[in-house]
Amino acid sequence: MGAPSTARGLVDWSRVEIAARTMAPRGGPSAPRASLSAVVELLRCGAAQAPERVGEMTGLSRAARDAGSGRVLVVDRAGLVRATAGFLARLLDGLPAPPAGPVARRAAAWEAGAALGALSTRLLGQVLPAIPVAADAGGADGGRGTGSATGADGAGPVAEARTGGPGAERPRLLLVAPNVLALQRRHGLDLADLATWVAMHETAHAVQLAAAPWLADHLVARLREALGAVVEAWPRGGRLAGIASVAWAARPGEAAGLVGQPGLAGLVELRATLAFLEGHARAALDGVTPARVPSAHVLRAVLDADPAPAPGQGEERGIGQGHGRGPFAGLASERLLDSARAARFARAVVERAGHEGLNRAWASPWALPTAAELGSPEAWLERVGGGPH
Repeated sequence: MGAPSTARGLVDWSRVEIAARTMAPRGGPSAPRASLSAVVELLRCGAAQAPERVGEMTGLSRAARDAGSGRVLVVDRAGLVRATAGFLARLLDGLPAPPAGPVARRAAAWEAGAALGALSTRLLGQVLPAIPVAADAGGADGGRGTGSATGADGAGPVAEARTGGPGAERPRLLLVAPNVLALQRRHGLDLADLATWVAMHETAHAVQLAAAPWLADHLVARLREALGAVVEAWPRGGRLAGIASVAWAARPGEAAGLVGQPGLAGLVELRATLAFLEGHARAALDGVTPARVPSAHVLRAVLDADPAPAPGQGEERGIGQGHGRGPFAGLASERLLDSARAARFARAVVERAGHEGLNRAWASPWALPTAAELGSPEAWLERVGGGPH
């Protein structure tokens, strides 16, 4: 008997977390319970203070207040996998797909779980937009489950810093405590400053969603278009691993083999948008000075480094490549070079037209910079009508 007729049914979601644990069996760095709990508390405090700070730095104070009422979850690696798998399942829901047998669904679960497990060791945070829930996620509940937020020893529940109104569809901001601790140890960073920085970076992505109410739907639609191309190619021998690869913005050369030439142009622009969101967040944090975060210059040098570490050798940022890797932060390490280019774009626009000029991007999908414009800030400003401040 075949699986359900939507693309969600192509994956056995009950097995995704098992596969992810196999790929990344360690929950995070070992540390005393008190130390692990301190990381969680620092991230929660950083998330509580971040909206006001980001609003001041970007000129998006109203959007920042709105973002401040969203959901903030401090999670462990298993919690990140669970939430991201739930998001991916909901993206696939509604896409028509051929029926899949149990063997194919298990194979797809292994591929998706392996990809998510690898990512779970690298992301510092991620923002996931709200997607209406059509049905139970079949094991990928998108973050309702609990788990350790404090590392390999399983101590402590997932910590929620703030929630919106009952039943409200809100983006979720995830902060990955064990990865923050691992990065701090690797580079000898100040833990309190790092937690503050990561929280501000991810909050910048939440503010983007609040500043542009159309943005979540726009990105979800573009992601579904790309995923639809992968699903369509599946009966012709395509690999369902492409689902995770496209969702996390594979490199153009890889993407051509996953979505085909017809879907490549759309994927290139999707990558450009995701890169711009990361670049904007980096430019926003240029306003952080040592007066507010004493080790700001050190953190900026470490976190804005262009080269991505090899899998398993470093943590990164993203919404959708940077602190997080979700569809809004920088969902994959391959996008780090895109993010560096987009950060240069954002900084050039701010230098010429201020944050007010850069904020023209939130007017409509039309106002987002194209892939070509990321290399030509002047062309984008001319098109959207921005001028010197």
